[in-house]
Amino acid sequence: MITRDIHSNKETVEVALYDLKQTILLAKKQREKVVALIVGYGSTGKTHKIQTAVLEALEDYRKTCFIKDYIRGNNLDIFSSIYHSFKFKDLIPEGEKRSCNPGVIYIIV
Repeated sequence: MITRDIHSNKETVEVALYDLKQTILLAKKQREKVVALIVGYGSTGKTHKIQTAVLEALEDYRKTCFIKDYIRGNNLDIFSSIYHSFKFKDLIPEGEKRSCNPGVIYIIV
């Protein structure tokens, strides 16, 4: 699993989206199956804008088959219907599942 933090260095939305795409390409090149993308909690300010833009981009990537799927960290809850319908939950490490971190998005490449 590749982990990439795209919110801690005060990136702009454009830089964060560029980093997202490059990280996915790197994961594919290295034959990684999962990318853990740290986008922050997204409650206010720039982190919110980055998280929103990343989620929109991931939805487009999923529709165009650039990625297989993605799930937000807060949906890694055994009581979540999103978690139960997520086909790739076995690829997410158990330790990550226990944290249910809303500031992380797991991307299946």
